[in-house]
Amino acid sequence: MSKPPRPTLDSLANRFARKDPPATPSPPASPEPSAPAPVASIATEASPKPARMKTDPRVQILTRIDPATRKRLKVIAAEQERTIQEICEEAIRDFVARHSK
Repeated sequence: MSKPPRPTLDSLANRFARKDPPATPSPPASPEPSAPAPVASIATEASPKPARMKTDPRVQILTRIDPATRKRLKVIAAEQERTIQEICEEAIRDFVARHSK
């Protein structure tokens, strides 16, 4: 038994660069003509980036923390009804304000 040939990097890059929308079955015909139309269309789902990404002036940073700290951070965020993102942004702003002169 021989294995099928492995795809080349070029073919993989081309396949992933296309970003084809996932194949979805067509919706069944509705017996009621007054049924509401779906809100999102395939064209908007297939857009590469949301519109807010283009106008967001922030930059991304990456950091690693130990699992216990992350777990505690998630609990604090839930208690305060905030996201971890909001807490991290606040902590960084406070740090920069304290150390800027």
